[in-house]
Amino acid sequence: MGFFSPTSRDSQQPAAPSVSGANYLLWIDGVGTWLVYLQDTLRIGGPGRPGSTSPLSSEWADLALLSNLSRHHATIARSGENYYLDANAPVFCQQRPVNERILLTDRAELRLNQDTILTFTQPTALSTSACLEFTSFHQPQQRLDGIVLMAENCLLGATGENHVVCPKWPGSVVIYRQGDQILCRSRQEIYVNEEPASQGAVLTPGCLVSGPDLRFRWEVIV
Repeated sequence: MGFFSPTSRDSQQPAAPSVSGANYLLWIDGVGTWLVYLQDTLRIGGPGRPGSTSPLSSEWADLALLSNLSRHHATIARSGENYYLDANAPVFCQQRPVNERILLTDRAELRLNQDTILTFTQPTALSTSACLEFTSFHQPQQRLDGIVLMAENCLLGATGENHVVCPKWPGSVVIYRQGDQILCRSRQEIYVNEEPASQGAVLTPGCLVSGPDLRFRWEVIV
């Protein structure tokens, strides 16, 4: 079953397609749901207090996990081509305690408190974007399959060098920044809201990207 049922959420989408201040959900048919996070700093913590309206964040964390964590437990920060981890509470990286800012490397296992485990990856040297995978069962309120910490682009395709692996796709799609806009393009035939987009098209909240063997929706989240 795909994600795009007749009960489309188009009518609920805000209109402004600005990069700053917004993050996005990728609903990829047959693959899953990914958060595309655009800011340079990601604060990770425990769940928000009752009444919080965001399914992913809280008043004290950009990523609020349903886990026994401090409000602001740790921070991942991008600086140039590198990512750093700061710990405000017990954190282990590759089974070693984090007492001061450390440089993250590909496939780094991060354990927060006793049992909350995330894996940091950088799938390709061709992009400074990175990913976070939920290695333990701990998730935010809305279930995700992973997070893309998007620097300049996000690669979607069948091979392991993509940020989001889409096993049955015949080619790749690139999502990228251009000024204050987010665009996508591909060497294969794709459409944005049924308009040709292989050479590049702006992604606006709620738009549908499709091709002969792929389909995903781009939704803003605040």
